[in-house]
Amino acid sequence: MKAAAKSRLYTAAVWLARLIAGATFVVSGWAKAIDPWGFIIKVEEYLTVWGMAFPREVVLTGCIALACIEFCTGVMLATGSLKRFSALTALAMMAVMLPLTVYIYIAEPVADCGCFGDFFVISNSATMLKNIVLTALIVFLLIKGPSTAGLYPAPIQWLVITVSFAFPLWLSFVGYNVQPIVDFRPYKLGEPLFTEGDAEAGELYVYEKDGKRQTFALDELPDSTWTFVDVESTPSATGHGFQILDSDGNDVGPRLAEDDVPVLFLVIAEPDMQFLSRAHYVNRLSEFAFAHGVDFVALVGATGEALDLWTELTRPRFPVYTAEDTSLKQLVRGDGALVYVSGGVIRWKRTLQSMDISLSLSDSDENVFETNVEAVDDGWLHTTALGIYLLSLGVIYLLSLSPRMLRLFVRRPWMGNGRNGRNAEAGATQFKKK
Repeated sequence: MKAAAKSRLYTAAVWLARLIAGATFVVSGWAKAIDPWGFIIKVEEYLTVWGMAFPREVVLTGCIALACIEFCTGVMLATGSLKRFSALTALAMMAVMLPLTVYIYIAEPVADCGCFGDFFVISNSATMLKNIVLTALIVFLLIKGPSTAGLYPAPIQWLVITVSFAFPLWLSFVGYNVQPIVDFRPYKLGEPLFTEGDAEAGELYVYEKDGKRQTFALDELPDSTWTFVDVESTPSATGHGFQILDSDGNDVGPRLAEDDVPVLFLVIAEPDMQFLSRAHYVNRLSEFAFAHGVDFVALVGATGEALDLWTELTRPRFPVYTAEDTSLKQLVRGDGALVYVSGGVIRWKRTLQSMDISLSLSDSDENVFETNVEAVDDGWLHTTALGIYLLSLGVIYLLSLSPRMLRLFVRRPWMGNGRNGRNAEAGATQFKKK
């Protein structure tokens, strides 16, 4: 093989490895940044399995930092920026993640690794294989990547890194304080909260034939060649399968699913003492909702004494029901959040601290919760933010095409005439020749 053809083959292989490895890191970091609450829940699931505990603030800081670093590293890999540094950073992360995924594959302490959050769930075995291939690609880039030029010249790469760190940081800020601006979970904006036709509980009958077991409804019982085994109770599927129970254990979901009255759900998945500082505001909000013809209902992820203690301390002036905490965390993110349902359809979801609606509005202002509260997960906000980020990368690339513009980033007083200044100037000149 001729030297020129061999060189082109190596260049193509390097770029292919950059794009595959970079895209994997970008998607992984993006998914974590979009839904920081989901990443926190997954990390705390790991910590619980290992018998460890850290303050929520520590876990939050670590999750957001990792998401931003992962996204930024992926962009650097894909564009060939800071070639050796980005490969070393990615390899350092894989030095932790690869052994971890091997352990998860063998011991199966969790159902899935959470590498891509709820955006893309893969099995533990697929995760391990993915990390093996990814590690091999990174090692290849560490060896062969530095000799292949990247998309952006050296003097301007710091701009790429800056915007690539700021983008996921902003996603995490909105996702944690308001709601994820892209919803990967079952209860999306514009969908019915409660599934119609699934309100009644029932029983399924288990029969066996030729070593095979199968469940049947009452009106679908098989012939005498099947042997009865057992009967299974099926809970009422009020909204993708989770129950809302009153103090007597009755499922009130079908009643709450009525379309004629809008409902503002207060969701407390993990009731704790932090909510006490918001109890007064929530009671005022409930009175405000009732005055506007909107039902106000609390769904709390606790039962028994824990629920009684929470109710006694917060003294709610609205109905309180219980639901399974995992389902509530799927419904809405945040340690205290609101879900507005009108016509049986989810209109918006927000954390309590992000509510900016004025409770002094006139009672004659109809549909106040629809006209004065905006949803962040309708796709528009993410599309706009992504467009600004991609536009920034495009502008930076256009700047790099002009040697005159590059010199603005090279000839700085602090760079002097030493080795660093000469290397930067050489980089700009070399790129001009290309």
